[in-house]
Amino acid sequence: MKPKSTNDGMSIFENIPFSTLVKDNGELAALRREYTSRPARERRMAADWEYHSKMALEIFNDSMALSGEDGLGKSFWPSGVVALAIDPLYAPAILTVGSIEYQLGRIEEAMKLFNRLTKLPRDEEDLSTIIDKAGDFLIDQDAYENALALYSAAEKAHPHEVVYPLGAGYCLGKLGHYEESVEKHRRADALEPDNYKHLNDLGYSLLEAGKFDEAEEVLQRSISLAPAEYQFPHNNMSELTEKRKRQTATT
Repeated sequence: MKPKSTNDGMSIFENIPFSTLVKDNGELAALRREYTSRPARERRMAADWEYHSKMALEIFNDSMALSGEDGLGKSFWPSGVVALAIDPLYAPAILTVGSIEYQLGRIEEAMKLFNRLTKLPRDEEDLSTIIDKAGDFLIDQDAYENALALYSAAEKAHPHEVVYPLGAGYCLGKLGHYEESVEKHRRADALEPDNYKHLNDLGYSLLEAGKFDEAEEVLQRSISLAPAEYQFPHNNMSELTEKRKRQTATT
């Protein structure tokens, strides 16, 4: 599709995916060539500076708009685009650009970017948080299969991170694969024993799978370990009681 003439980088991006822009757009392609030849540390610092300065500009402009004042103007490209052109392995920009691609309906492009996150080294700063944000984004789009694929790839790459089996377990439950959901939550509990939040999640997955006796035992453990203000296991116990009553009424 031929892009429409515009002075707005977002309008260009609406017509052309990032993977094409970074090769064909003069500005972005030049940035990619320039920083490819530089040391990784310098490339990362430049991407980090670009990404956070862009965010700071957006926050400043929003605050000025709320007070009825003019801001400093907008950057040409959407958030994350320039940073990702500078460093194709910069995780925050991968997340941001992938999210925009997804919202533009370019699902395959978005998932390629999200899956790139799972190939980054474990010591990448905030990696598990960023992958979980990508998973949460997909869940918010009701894209449970795509979120499951992402969490599963991340779990395979980094099997000792608890957030990935938790995310996969949640998605499996939403997809109706209750037994598999239970197994993922068991794995999360094994990685971090006696974590009351993980126990609550395991208890709920057992409840969904119809394993009521074990669900009650696990939820009681969650209640015994949780602070008083954490009400989720109490709520799940109430749901368990109702399900037992309905089961009894039909037998």
